[in-house]
Amino acid sequence: MDDILQVFFQECDEQLQELERGLSALSDGDSDHETINAVFRAVHSIKGGAASFGLENLVRFAHVFESSLDGLRSGRIVPTHDIMKTFLKAMDVLSDLVVEARGGAGVDHERVAESHAELEAIINSDGAPKPAEDVVPQDFVPVPMDFVPVPMDFEPIPVEMDFGFDEPAATPDLVVSFRPQDAMYERGDDARNILIGLRDLVATVEGGVLSVTCDTSGLPTLHDLQPTRACLSWRVVLPAAVSEESVHGVFDWVSDVCDFSITHEGAAEEAPAAPAVAPVVAAPPAPAAAPAPVSAPAHEAPAAVQAAAPVHEVAPAAVTNAIAGNPAAPPRKTEQAASIRVDLHRIDDLMDLVGELVIAQASIEALSRRNEGAMQQELTQSISSMQSLTRDIQDAVMAVRAQPVRSVFQRMQRVVREACSMTKKDVVLLLEGEDTEVDRTLVEKLTDPLTHMLRNAVDHGIEKVEDRLAAGKPAEGHILLSAGHRSGRILITIKDDGGGINRQRVLETAVKRGIVAPDAVLSDDEINNLIFAPGFSTAATVSDLSGRGVGMDVVKQAILSLGGRVTIQSVPGEGTTFSLSLPLTLAVLDGMLIEAGESTMVIPISSVVETMMIDHRDVYLLPDGGNIISIRGTCMPLIPLAAELGLSKAPTQEALANAVILVVENESGGRAALVVDEIRDQTQVVIKSIEKNYRQISGVSAATILGDGSVSLILDVPALIGTAIRKIDNRSPNARTGLAA
Repeated sequence: MDDILQVFFQECDEQLQELERGLSALSDGDSDHETINAVFRAVHSIKGGAASFGLENLVRFAHVFESSLDGLRSGRIVPTHDIMKTFLKAMDVLSDLVVEARGGAGVDHERVAESHAELEAIINSDGAPKPAEDVVPQDFVPVPMDFVPVPMDFEPIPVEMDFGFDEPAATPDLVVSFRPQDAMYERGDDARNILIGLRDLVATVEGGVLSVTCDTSGLPTLHDLQPTRACLSWRVVLPAAVSEESVHGVFDWVSDVCDFSITHEGAAEEAPAAPAVAPVVAAPPAPAAAPAPVSAPAHEAPAAVQAAAPVHEVAPAAVTNAIAGNPAAPPRKTEQAASIRVDLHRIDDLMDLVGELVIAQASIEALSRRNEGAMQQELTQSISSMQSLTRDIQDAVMAVRAQPVRSVFQRMQRVVREACSMTKKDVVLLLEGEDTEVDRTLVEKLTDPLTHMLRNAVDHGIEKVEDRLAAGKPAEGHILLSAGHRSGRILITIKDDGGGINRQRVLETAVKRGIVAPDAVLSDDEINNLIFAPGFSTAATVSDLSGRGVGMDVVKQAILSLGGRVTIQSVPGEGTTFSLSLPLTLAVLDGMLIEAGESTMVIPISSVVETMMIDHRDVYLLPDGGNIISIRGTCMPLIPLAAELGLSKAPTQEALANAVILVVENESGGRAALVVDEIRDQTQVVIKSIEKNYRQISGVSAATILGDGSVSLILDVPALIGTAIRKIDNRSPNARTGLAA
């Protein structure tokens, strides 16, 4: 049961993401019927699964949440701004209750009760009926399930549904036939809910009578019984006054996992097409006199249905003929993408094996180049095929590891809502590029940095309402969180329309806290980056959001540990933009092998713009001995790579003549020319952390193992460019204008 419970919690995570997505769409004005149904289904699925495991608190809250969403689904409740705020708050409470049920931190009962009361107020508004009696009684006690052996000569027994009414049925006119699929029960749903929905339709018709027949012809003997499969189907006859549209409404939230059709009495009837899997079988229903508050997913137990309208019971008989589809109301089904859950450590193990395969392939390739025999051509061709296969395997594994950033981005909605509640500000978070895919490891490690940055944007970036109105801005602030691919990396931006960074105040605070010297002369970028200094904070008082001098320092360290960088752009009065540049994966990269100072190094291909030979006429000497180079009218630093890394002395002007250079670029467009001894090859390398195995080295981001077994450094190109530009800025103010920013 523990394993099944973990699967349930994984499904809860998925349903909560779907709920967040749907409520966000509704808040943005998207009142599409399918969006509302998706929101309802998410809460309904969580409630159904929680009831199976006896999670009382979760079931109680999910029940009232579901009832309020049902009013939205039926059109009785309009999704106004205030109602959506209530739903979003309820979603946060529901999420916390899931965490609590998982063994996490407990939830504040007052907060749960407050949200519960707000949802009940929505249910009772606009003449909507009160919610049904709580599905979990106050004296709820989980009852262990005990399965008594059944004799092997068990024969299928017709299931008779007694709704407590003996009145004869009126002449029916509408026939609904449905057959649930396995998936309906897997997500915690039940055929009883469909029957209850149809019963409620009859209750709206004066003198309406319902006729229900359960088809047990597909029920196998006990020997062939498979509890995880369904085999029962139903035929329900409704009064003529019930509209087909309202019947479709009952099936809207299960149309993808339940085959159904609607016809009129007297038309040729066919049973709904069975799903393309083995017949689904249900366990025999428990006696109606002894209902259990907790059970395994209730596979078609119609005896639990209680009717509110007069019902004429029909003895179950096999429906052998299918109901002919009505052209005006064809069965509606949607395709579902198939997926599997795989433990992350298994994917990591597979990725490690692929990495070793890449290294082995490189080793064989290196050996083949030294082979002068007659078989060299055949060996080379075989290696080429192996290389292609290795790349295909690697791409397939990376595709498995890839995950959209949506799961993290949507979690940030709650972060902003809570920050707004603490600061008494009204801020809207806009999301872009949620489908951008990156390595799952990166996705999991983005949560904390983004949380800190968004809280900072609400607390420090967005002004108070009165200040925004005085500046001619709308009272409501906006923050844009976006993601996209650029130059082989992922670029995440957090942009607000606040007041921008007050650089004078930042510098004064840094001096006061001893972070910089009082006489320091800093550029705008350097002042902006002071907010990442340990212990820096401009908050006057300590609060739940800021004032402790931590947060942005944590952000920078977290991003650097992922091989990324953070840059800031701020315009006073208009807002601030933080840009996070991260590698797409922490596993492999395409690199260019170069020689510098008798050492082989790797430069990421995504950073290389072009390669060329130096023309000494394009090199300009700076007063302190440094050099810049002009390439087609654009000046950039000239970096002798070996000297920069301390592998050799700085080259003379004569040594630079006709040397090989690589023009490299960072994410913001800054360029530099790296002087190298030789360009050896282009290959794919496996990334190994140098910081974990040795220590951090300036200008180096990681290491790799080459085919000959040697260790090679992977260069951190943006760090090299940034260091070179800062040196030139400090050397010669006249040289700045020629450099690309």
